[in-house]
Amino acid sequence: MRQTLTQKIQTDFDGIALLEQPTWNHNSHYHSFLLKQLPAQCANILEIGCGTGAFSRLLAQRSHRVKAIDLSPKMIEVAQCQCECYINIDFQVADILQWEFPVEHFDAIVSIATFHHLPLENLLPSLKAALKQGGKLIVLDLVEHEIVRDSLSDVIAVPLSWIFQMFKNRRIRPTREAAEIWREHGRTDKYLTQSQAQQIYPKVLTRAIVRKHLFWRYSVVWQKERIASN
Repeated sequence: MRQTLTQKIQTDFDGIALLEQPTWNHNSHYHSFLLKQLPAQCANILEIGCGTGAFSRLLAQRSHRVKAIDLSPKMIEVAQCQCECYINIDFQVADILQWEFPVEHFDAIVSIATFHHLPLENLLPSLKAALKQGGKLIVLDLVEHEIVRDSLSDVIAVPLSWIFQMFKNRRIRPTREAAEIWREHGRTDKYLTQSQAQQIYPKVLTRAIVRKHLFWRYSVVWQKERIASN
């Protein structure tokens, strides 16, 4: 079952990689927020689900080395073409659930709109072990409404999204092709509610900060404790 779902996700994103990428979307809106969460000094950053490399390029300006992983070969192909001048980004096609994590290697691990595809209970311990002491896990993902107040936020989010798309993308709606591909992909997507995220992450990552954001997103920021030496 998991293998079938993984193959579908890869196929979906191979198709999405060939679409014209918008200047602005609900994920890129939070790029600056995510960058502010990075440690002051970064030698190594891991990005999980790098897509076409838009955020990878920003991370490369803040770190000596960026390991950028994606399940989709087409996404990595496009990312490599668009990031040729960034010699400190190492793009790799891989299933993160099968990837061999180095121990205490990364100053930060970052992921955008990818974790809803993954079994977090299995993944989080590996991420925790792969972070250096003082390193940070920084996540942005989609969130499911759970209470009336969440639905009321759409009153602000929907028209604001239209405004951003019109001014930054010069169109409100995606092309018919893009809409059909995303609709097909969304058939198997399942998102956490904020309450579920607040239950799952702290089980492994003590004192993880889970926040809900506009545009149907939540974030998680967690810093690994430093062990005082005698």
